[in-house]
Amino acid sequence: MSSHTVPQRLARQLDKWVLYSMNRRLPGSFEHSYQNAPSLEDVLAATQVDRRKTAVYNLTAPGEHPIYLHTTTGTLRCHVRVRPHHNPNAPLILYHHGFNETPYTNSWRRIFSPRHLFAAHTVCIQAPFHNNWRDPLLKGFASLQNVYQIFAGSLRIMELVQQQFEAQGTPWTIVAGASWGGITSMLYAGILGNTRAVVPMLSSPNLAQVLWDIADLFNRPVPISHSHLSKLLDFTPYYRRVPPHRVFPLLGECDLFFRWEHHAPIFEPRPITTINGSHITSFLYAHQLRQHLLSVLEQVQSWPENGRY
Repeated sequence: MSSHTVPQRLARQLDKWVLYSMNRRLPGSFEHSYQNAPSLEDVLAATQVDRRKTAVYNLTAPGEHPIYLHTTTGTLRCHVRVRPHHNPNAPLILYHHGFNETPYTNSWRRIFSPRHLFAAHTVCIQAPFHNNWRDPLLKGFASLQNVYQIFAGSLRIMELVQQQFEAQGTPWTIVAGASWGGITSMLYAGILGNTRAVVPMLSSPNLAQVLWDIADLFNRPVPISHSHLSKLLDFTPYYRRVPPHRVFPLLGECDLFFRWEHHAPIFEPRPITTINGSHITSFLYAHQLRQHLLSVLEQVQSWPENGRY
């Protein structure tokens, strides 16, 4: 893949500026919620689509559609943006955005630009607490339970959309995402299955290590041990449920969010596509993410049908 035009030193500095802002805005309540949080499985079980409010029958039509969720924290409204392929029997690519990405379709629009045709239906999933730029941190990180709720809400939406497309002839599904969306995609593949491939970009399943590295970067004390944080937010056990040949990771060489030295070993022995960029600059150069996804789509299309799952 081609190199970035942004020098690595500046690319790292961009990451650091964004991380500094996120570190300052992290609610104090989050790190005091570790002891009393339910498990991710409990939150997922309590999260269901409200089919009375959601026009489920319409989810394969082009455009943006609201999806309502029943949760223990009340009703949440999220959206999906759908771009169907003209062939109803085309595969489906479920794409999930990054954390605090505004609008939630920002990277999806650039990766899946109409100028670069994908032989697939493409759907962008909006996570809970992502209706404006403030809520992802202020509400999403108000507690560990809310962090789990972000993931659980996205998983239920992805599950519903996949079911609707497959009911209308879609033969198989790829799940993909960048940053937070990559974590979500791996959780989906590991917990709910039924995916031909998962494409985590600028991401790994170990969110605990990300939070630990950010705290270390700014000398912020963490009130629990690294091992305890890992039990809560390292989702590698879910990722391990996915056969390695179905995982197509992409990492940035100078990413300060998902540091190469901490996250690349998680994917071994699976080969990793590497781009010469930081976290933020890699989002800016969407053509490299597009190239990776197109390559994955081309590879998995040749797999036999009885090997889809």
